[in-house]
Amino acid sequence: MSSTPRSPRKERILRFAHFLGGALIALHAFERWEHGHATYILFAIAAVLFLALAAFHHSIAQRYPWVDAVFIGIEALLSFTIMFEFFAVGKKGLPFMYLFAGCMQLWAVRVALRRSEQKRGSGHGTAS
Repeated sequence: MSSTPRSPRKERILRFAHFLGGALIALHAFERWEHGHATYILFAIAAVLFLALAAFHHSIAQRYPWVDAVFIGIEALLSFTIMFEFFAVGKKGLPFMYLFAGCMQLWAVRVALRRSEQKRGSGHGTAS
């Protein structure tokens, strides 16, 4: 168990963020499917993963503190996928917003991994 547990408020915010992310990804999967793009499968799988994470976030994050970094990385992958799709259909400006979002998400992965390493270094995960 963590010696510095997250506050219930912060846990609710993180859970809501993952539910919201899963819902938005599911909507994008439906939109991709509706327009006949093969990438809808990638988005549908990611939506299921995000919703499962949201449902069990507290217990998963306690056992695996790096899980948030992994899911932020998945969001970055999806942002870059959308960017490439928009470039492929000839969009000019919108893909750059997804490029920016993906880069910021990669930065957030770095920060989250650094935090999980600090937690691990401060005695977490050494329980017998």
